[in-house]
Amino acid sequence: MAAILHRFSPYAFEPKGPVTLEGLRSLSALRYTLYPPYAKGRESENAFKERPMRIFIVGAMMESMLPGFVWKQFGYLFPTTKFEIHLIGPESYFDNTNRVFSSPEQQHGRPLVENYDHQISIFHHGKFFHEIYDTGDLFPFDPYLDVFFLFHPGFSTADSVHWNKTLKGLLESKCAVYVSGYHEVDMKREYDWLMNHELKDEIDILMKPGANRFGCTKLDLVDINPTEIYQANSDIMGFRGKRYHAIKA
Repeated sequence: MAAILHRFSPYAFEPKGPVTLEGLRSLSALRYTLYPPYAKGRESENAFKERPMRIFIVGAMMESMLPGFVWKQFGYLFPTTKFEIHLIGPESYFDNTNRVFSSPEQQHGRPLVENYDHQISIFHHGKFFHEIYDTGDLFPFDPYLDVFFLFHPGFSTADSVHWNKTLKGLLESKCAVYVSGYHEVDMKREYDWLMNHELKDEIDILMKPGANRFGCTKLDLVDINPTEIYQANSDIMGFRGKRYHAIKA
């Protein structure tokens, strides 16, 4: 995640890299927040950051098991920015005591918030994204301050009924969305699902599907097909809701 957002990202603008013109615009907005202009000194920097940058991980599972110090890497890479990590989905909270995934809302009636330090806060939302989106609790979204990550979403699997509803909210937010896949074939399935969706005309591609420089190097076997191997997050792409430019009549 940080490799995409960082100003020294290994993902270059096309044709040398996978980042499209719209992708460069989205990254420029996010980097404006992470690296604010210093024309008026530090007062300008603090004035722009009215709230922390929010990183939404939709369909979170294994991410909910990560200890707080892992997220602290964002603090090291971006020391002047505060972050809210929002883990969203039925498996977004892992109960270390009982060793099971559970819903914070069922226990507390609201999302569970863990403040790791003054810079990093972790939010666990046990509902699906479209359910939270419909309540308006996360509004307003800001392309300068919000970014989404979907790790191995499986758009065309049995969960497609949820992703159909989620996609609408993701596109309406106009924020950058980055998607990872297990391998090139899996990434192509995710890309084809988007390009064949009824909302395809509302989608701007930010990053063309390609290899993830920071993908997992461990080889795993698919449980239902032991002849197929994969590497977590080996491929990545990005998209966003289309932003229409003003045209003089």
